[in-house]
Amino acid sequence: MTANNIHANCLVVGTKGLLIRGKSGSGKSSLSDTILEAARSRGHFGALVADDRVLLNGETGQLLAEPPKVLEGMMEVRGTGIVRARFLPQAQVHLIVDLCEKVAVERLPEEPYNKETVLGVVCPLLRCPEDDIFSSVRLIRWAFRHLYSDSPDYF
Repeated sequence: MTANNIHANCLVVGTKGLLIRGKSGSGKSSLSDTILEAARSRGHFGALVADDRVLLNGETGQLLAEPPKVLEGMMEVRGTGIVRARFLPQAQVHLIVDLCEKVAVERLPEEPYNKETVLGVVCPLLRCPEDDIFSSVRLIRWAFRHLYSDSPDYF
């Protein structure tokens, strides 16, 4: 398998894979943990795929993510350290979230979701404010509602 190793997190809620990109300290792990706990508290499946580093592959026509072997089942909890977490060995990415400075998130964009081609696979892209878990969860929830209206509210 040929894979790209990127700085990001990946998780699955229900049947949807979410790739969260952002610079170090932007809140990727906290956002991932919050979304997973919210999904589980509503009775939905939630599992980590990878924290901090993600291997991406687009050879099948789907964007697939998996953890590097050395990081399988590990998640950083700032202030606690590295903890073990339930994880999946692979997931299809359905939405890419870029954590960026708040000023880069338009208040009333003409198109709320962009598209990005990653390894030959076109994926929806959503920009969310870094270190703002409440706003990011809200934006991701509405993105799922819009993009995947046949899915339940996972969180």
